[in-house]
Amino acid sequence: MSERKEISADLLNLLRGHLVSQSLVTELGDVRFEEDLGMDSMKIVELLEEVEEHFEFAIPDEDLARLHTVRDLQAVIEKNNNTLA
Repeated sequence: MSERKEISADLLNLLRGHLVSQSLVTELGDVRFEEDLGMDSMKIVELLEEVEEHFEFAIPDEDLARLHTVRDLQAVIEKNNNTLA
């Protein structure tokens, strides 16, 4: 499995754990946390904490304000994963 697909699969599993209806997300993309998934700010913070723990990096403050979609979060993970490699 490619690194990008592995990141996608892990992120999708983490995201599903924070949703009432797991069927809402079947793939990553431009799905918005608040508008499309109905996540409030507390749920988003919990997800981000879990992502940081799982992928073993802290999301930079400058990236936090730009996290509106699942694709945005995946891009931050990939960027930081490449930095560590």
